[in-house]
Amino acid sequence: MKKTFFTILKVVVLILILLWIVMVFVDYFKVKNGGRPTVCLSEQIKEYEDGSNTICYGFGYKTIFYNRTCLKATEFGPFFIQERQCD
Repeated sequence: MKKTFFTILKVVVLILILLWIVMVFVDYFKVKNGGRPTVCLSEQIKEYEDGSNTICYGFGYKTIFYNRTCLKATEFGPFFIQERQCD
């Protein structure tokens, strides 16, 4: 009984990890091709004098859309990446 429970638990954890990896790759390629991420748990908009930055948080990663005079770019990375600042 215990052996089958742990086997099932391992399979479920493996499936969840594989689904997360697929989700990260799908969002990465959507953002790379100019789209919005599929999974956006929360969105934060920071206003500046010369434009704004939109930060979209996913499961363990985030996407930053820079729409400012000094910087127009998109950045995709782990949840701990910092925003670029204009000099």
